[in-house]
Amino acid sequence: MSDRIETNPALIEWLRDYEEQPWRRYVSGLKQRGELVDVGGVMVDARALFASRFRCDSKTCAMVDRPAGVESCCEEYYVELTLKERDRIAARGAEVVEFLSRKDPTRVAPDRDIATFFDDRNTIELRKEDNRCVFSYRDAAGQLWCGLHSLALEKGWPIESIKPITCILFPLVVFRFENGDILLTATSEEVERMFANPKESLKLPCLLKQAGAPMYVECRSAIETAFGKPFYERLAAAAERYMKSPRK
Repeated sequence: MSDRIETNPALIEWLRDYEEQPWRRYVSGLKQRGELVDVGGVMVDARALFASRFRCDSKTCAMVDRPAGVESCCEEYYVELTLKERDRIAARGAEVVEFLSRKDPTRVAPDRDIATFFDDRNTIELRKEDNRCVFSYRDAAGQLWCGLHSLALEKGWPIESIKPITCILFPLVVFRFENGDILLTATSEEVERMFANPKESLKLPCLLKQAGAPMYVECRSAIETAFGKPFYERLAAAAERYMKSPRK
């Protein structure tokens, strides 16, 4: 005889609705405005991916002498990892520490323990040091760079083999519903209202300026990493149709 107690179905329903209801309402709004596009079974926020513009230009936000009030995602965002992501970084800890000790010697000692780069309690977050991501460094010109990304390029490793997926995807947002539905959208004030700790993303100049290529073009490598090249080809075709649509 099992001692297992069956959970009240009302509680299960409440937990699902608490997590998903804001996102379902967001999707419903996209549908009503004709801004939701299906691409290979993935719900795509057409306004965010096709009509919004984005340029990742670190010279705008990551310089030492940047204008007052201009932030960098390496400073503003707190990145949460999975156990697997932490372990992938830790497995290459010696190379990471050696790289950062060359690039940022006043902050990272050659014998530093890779474990000190993580706030590893229940959630796992990348620590902040000098008001920026612990894995970042500044070059001779004062420009901020991702140490994990730079190390991967130096070593010829796939970027996704060491860089957290949250960082690769930024400013894209992927939400998976309990029934398996997936929504692909992008960081915005409206989207961040659905997170427990809004990041005030519109303060980031890359999102505020609405400059550069359409979001899906600028974020092509991230989309291909997450969804594959065939998906991106279908996404690009959907974007072309959407931008020509009278509804748009």
